[in-house]
Parts: sequence; C-alpha cells; structure tokens
Amino acid sequence: MTSLFNSKKIMIILTFWSVLFSNQVFSQPQEQGIQWHEWSNDSFALAAQENKLVLLDIGAQWCQFCKKMAAVTYKDPKVINIINSHYIAIKADIEQGGDVQMLYGNFGVPGTIILTPQRDEISKRRGYIAPKQMQWHLLGTLQDAPDSIASSK
Repeated sequence: MTSLFNSKKIMIILTFWSVLFSNQVFSQPQEQGIQWHEWSNDSFALAAQENKLVLLDIGAQWCQFCKKMAAVTYKDPKVINIINSHYIAIKADIEQGGDVQMLYGNFGVPGTIILTPQRDEISKRRGYIAPKQMQWHLLGTLQDAPDSIASSK
C-alpha cells in the first residue's frame, strides 16, 4: 500500500513539474482553448470513458469575476493544457435551471467544482482563481483523485 501511495505521489509530482516548467509544451502558440462541454450524462460518460475528472465551472452572465475567469484564467496556456489533458470541462450558467442550479444554486459564482465521473465532489472553490493558483489547484486535485483515475495520469 505504501509503495502504491509513493508511486502515485511520484507520478503526480512529475506531472506537476513537467507541466509547470516545460518550455517545450508551451513554446507553440495555443490555437485551441479549453474543450468545454455541457452538463449532461454524456459528459460524465465521456469522463468515465477517458478516465478523467470533471471540472465544473459555474457562472452567470451578470458575474464580472466569471468574465475575468473566462478572459484571464481560462485563456492561460498552462491552464488550458492541464484541463484538456486531465479533465472533462463543463461550463454551466447557474441561472439556466436544472440539476446545476438545484445542486449548486446557493454556492455562489464563479464556482469551480471538481467531480469524479460518478459525480462525487472532490473539491469546491468559490470566487475568482488566478491562472497560477488554478494550475496548482488542478494539479493538486489530481493527487486527491480516486486511485483508478490518478494512477492513469
């Protein structure tokens, strides 16, 4: 058990360092942004199929910090790379109703929630997250992921 934990920890650390400090990965311009999906059973099925976590970004059209997250944090090349490599990203408007509003309507916006493909919450953060903080948060959350997901990264 200890060696499994240590090997998982080493893999996470290596992934972290390679993403943060690899000039090779980021030397090419990012032509593509985050691959956003809608809140749906299909999105969670895709996460299960690809053995990835789900990043749920909840916001509202009137929210200025949601707009800042979209314009700054989610345009950062390192954040884009981490999300597209390790997560299925879902963007949801809290005012559109449905499951997202029912589950997270009182949480506040912007909200960043990381879920397993089975919809179990791993982490929740409310408010604006700067690019460097988001990088740390996303990579750190991989360490807290269930063994079946984290060991495949």
